[in-house]
Amino acid sequence: MIFRAGRSSADVALLDFWRSHWRSQQSWVLDQQLRLARVAAPTGQEQARASLLASMLCEAGASPASILRDAVGNVSLRVSPLNRGAQSAPSLVCMAHLDTVFDANIALDPIVDGPIVRCPGIGDNGRGLAALLVLAHTLHRPDVAARLTRPVHLVATVGEEGEGNLRGARAWFDARSVHGDEPGMAIAIDGPGDSSIVHHGVGSTRLRVMLRGPGGHSWIQAGAPNPIHALGAFITRACAQSEPVSRALVVTVTRMHGGETLTSVPQEAWVDLDVRSTDAHRLERTRHALVQLAHVAASEAGAGGCPLDVHIVSLGERPAGMLDAEHSLVRAAVQATEAVGCTPQSAMASTDANVPLARGIPAIAIGAGGRGGGAHTVDEWYDDTTGAVGMERVVRLVLELVA
Repeated sequence: MIFRAGRSSADVALLDFWRSHWRSQQSWVLDQQLRLARVAAPTGQEQARASLLASMLCEAGASPASILRDAVGNVSLRVSPLNRGAQSAPSLVCMAHLDTVFDANIALDPIVDGPIVRCPGIGDNGRGLAALLVLAHTLHRPDVAARLTRPVHLVATVGEEGEGNLRGARAWFDARSVHGDEPGMAIAIDGPGDSSIVHHGVGSTRLRVMLRGPGGHSWIQAGAPNPIHALGAFITRACAQSEPVSRALVVTVTRMHGGETLTSVPQEAWVDLDVRSTDAHRLERTRHALVQLAHVAASEAGAGGCPLDVHIVSLGERPAGMLDAEHSLVRAAVQATEAVGCTPQSAMASTDANVPLARGIPAIAIGAGGRGGGAHTVDEWYDDTTGAVGMERVVRLVLELVA
């Protein structure tokens, strides 16, 4: 059983101490968040931010030798219990992603107005990385280290956003599996927030559907099969698969391109689709259906005897998974949320937690306090007015599970 319902008076005193401690350190935590947000970390180019975070973990009390950088660029820190008997217990991993959706040329100059900060990536995931630092400081305190009942891994992952395809989380869990050291549970810390508990991992499949034909002059070869016309029919049928109200399945056309000149029947056109669901089997069935619909559209366009070629490119797959609301990890998160005066909210999202969930490892995702908006845009903002509340929830949850 990973969650202990009862606490000793000493345990309660420890939790109360760390609650008051981190509330008093709220401005310091925001400063760390700003330090990290100022360093560009596009997906695939996270090295500079990873190096900064590694140095900040050393400032938190970690020895340089305990901080590892793997082949894909993840930064990880293993905090071991002082009690040797606890060192072999199933570990807890806390993850926060390093990367942002922004190009390296996007200006990262935070505008600070009291508790409000405007900067691309300040919340997603500057806030999650700040939480890793708070946990590193907490777990290295002698009074906490002496109470650890299991190892804790703090992992800053690469490639969480977009076409990164959860590359960092996949690589980290793959390595643990090879060494027979899979963690017993996982928490992804992603963005602001103090109430949501993500225990439904939204899976996705991303496809590029490309149609090619002979093209020709828009008047002389007016009967030539038109890839853009065919994709129009395909898009209509593809989107009819979507159930956005129930969220059972969501099909979104995210990008499209085609044509060579203003006066030509296009030789080539393509669309990108993002298909999401919490049901892995439904995702796979829909993927096959979309491929069939693409071939139908190409066949109909070439009914005059000159068919279009169909090319399907997979742009990424994110596994789906879920953890029952009655699981002890979810219940622990519920109690930690209520303990800081917030109302727990069950949520669905696509995060690093998808990877352990799909492997049968109990996992959730939570925010690290404060409020935010404009994520994935250059107008992203973060409000730290209630930041200490969510950060306390993170610390309280982890201490409940490991100390």
